[in-house]
Amino acid sequence: MTTTHQKRWDKLKAALAANQQPDSRQMLSTITQEITEMDYDIDQVVTALKAHKEAIDGQGGKQAEISARMFEIEQRLVGGGLKTAPAQDSGGSNAISAAVLECDGVAGIRAGQKSSGRISVTAGLRAAVSNPGKGNTGSTSYPTAPVRGPGIHGVPLPRLSLLDVLPVVPVEGATYEYVHLDGYLSGADYQRKEGDSKAESDLPTKLARAEIATVATWIPASLQVLNDNAQLQEQIGLLMSVGIRQKLEKELIAGEGGTGEILGFIKQATTGTPGLTGKPVDRIGLALTDLKASGWNPNVIVMNPRDWFAIESERATEGDGQYVIGTPRDPAPPSLWGTPVVVTMGMPEQGALILDTSTTALLDRQEVTVEASRNDGDNFRRNLVTILAELRAGLAVYAPTSMRLVPLVTTP
Repeated sequence: MTTTHQKRWDKLKAALAANQQPDSRQMLSTITQEITEMDYDIDQVVTALKAHKEAIDGQGGKQAEISARMFEIEQRLVGGGLKTAPAQDSGGSNAISAAVLECDGVAGIRAGQKSSGRISVTAGLRAAVSNPGKGNTGSTSYPTAPVRGPGIHGVPLPRLSLLDVLPVVPVEGATYEYVHLDGYLSGADYQRKEGDSKAESDLPTKLARAEIATVATWIPASLQVLNDNAQLQEQIGLLMSVGIRQKLEKELIAGEGGTGEILGFIKQATTGTPGLTGKPVDRIGLALTDLKASGWNPNVIVMNPRDWFAIESERATEGDGQYVIGTPRDPAPPSLWGTPVVVTMGMPEQGALILDTSTTALLDRQEVTVEASRNDGDNFRRNLVTILAELRAGLAVYAPTSMRLVPLVTTP
């Protein structure tokens, strides 16, 4: 604004401040003239700026344009949430922004090349969202829920073969009495002449009693874990019932007897046979023959798994050394001398038990029962559940001489 313009404006403002009454025509003329001259000054400024811009364009305006566009790209990157940290920074840098800043297009722009062109960035999904510790540098971790297999695993569930071959007799009460007839020999003979005395037989009977034993186990569990895991109570009950049946089978074979205990087969069987020598297979064959000669019908051989393997893995000492019983690819069914072999861990090693099961009975007082109760001690206050598995059973051996315990090795 020139000095003349300033003086005119100052005079006008002073008149207004003094509350004078200037001539309205004069005031309008002054304002109009001032506005006209200011428009002229503005035109001059605009003309000068255009000339200045053209001069700049002629002396490197392209570089200014590139800088402006670079600034725009950076602003857009920041506005889109992408960090401009170097790609080599492994402390959480984003893989996509690093790829943009390191691509050839951006590098060329920074070097002064044309700013137009396409920038292609390829980033897989793993670079954005991945499992914790499984993705590439800069990945975002997402806690994936693990997959859990159903049920309970890792508990041995052996076959309980002996329980399957014994006759079962349901009983009531805590003891079972029966007539014990053993060592009976028929006295039948001719009556050669009329009036002669006929041959007399003897019935060596006596009253025997078998104890009904209780086999049980229990386990505590929280009410919450049973509610939160469907069928867990049923699975626990199944495992416990198998456990007590294993215990029952072991006691049927080797039980010591006594109050509330089972007197097993081994304690009642006759041990050994006269002239019992040779290999285990020969010893078992001789004992079977002796029982049959005494009138019994042995139909089961009970052996430990290790003893049975020693027999089925035996090789011939002559020729090409082939397996005597079956082959590893096609093993023979457990059987010796036409008699089935029951393989069970309840049988002690280095011995075989030969039975005539028609002279025995598994006394069933109470089958396996699994119960769950909160009314046990302070379970209700502690939110606990007691799971109980129980059975009651006994063993009756009507004729101990119908059984034979065969040592498979010679005792020194």
